[in-house]
Amino acid sequence: MEDPIQQLVQVLVSFYAIIIAYAAGWATPRGKTLRKTQLWVLRKIHNFLAWEDERIVERIERTKAKLK
Repeated sequence: MEDPIQQLVQVLVSFYAIIIAYAAGWATPRGKTLRKTQLWVLRKIHNFLAWEDERIVERIERTKAKLK
């Protein structure tokens, strides 16, 4: 049998987690705002990955030039 205090703590943690999840879900954008937010995030990720790719290619070219 579990300790009653431990059970109470688990119930309270679960309760607070449910409240936080509900608030986060309520605050999540919907419709056009969601689409704009997703596109903004994806654009930032794409730009970062493209920049990383260019940087890696540049370093490879510099390394090849040094080896010659």
